[in-house]
Amino acid sequence: MPKLHMFYLGGNAGRSNIEVHDIQFAVCDNYREAVPALKAAWFGDADKIHIDGWQIVEWADGYDIAVSETPKTKMPSEHAPRLYFANVGGYRAGQLAEAHAFGLFAAATPAEAKQKALQTLLTDHVQQHKDNLKDVDNLLALDRIGNFHIRLTPNPHGKPAEIGFQGYLPI
Repeated sequence: MPKLHMFYLGGNAGRSNIEVHDIQFAVCDNYREAVPALKAAWFGDADKIHIDGWQIVEWADGYDIAVSETPKTKMPSEHAPRLYFANVGGYRAGQLAEAHAFGLFAAATPAEAKQKALQTLLTDHVQQHKDNLKDVDNLLALDRIGNFHIRLTPNPHGKPAEIGFQGYLPI
């Protein structure tokens, strides 16, 4: 059964002097099925892309996460929690680079998701700010996605899945 996967991609982009990164989502049975869509979504040099990590997303922020092909007529109400991806930036004294951390949050509104992210990510940094906040349903625009939708079921006792891969995997 297909599951939601989150991919942390790395590579070069044009004349960049350092590696750049992106997050992409795919619904697939196996990470290899997502590779063509990941390559198509990569904004940098096509011959320099690699996977730095991937994870199957089955739980986040108090909710079990599943995907379904339910027609839009059976979608949850607009007030139901949705799954959001948030990328937060911040700074540390003595470090030139901006630090980033990201996570998945269940919230009824983008503002609620932003608040959760800022209360959770990089809390020991200064000038903490939201860099990206995406409703994951709207971010799932990869080939294997088709008509899949995110389904959240309350589960306060769940825990995030283990990281499926961390390292350097050229694709």
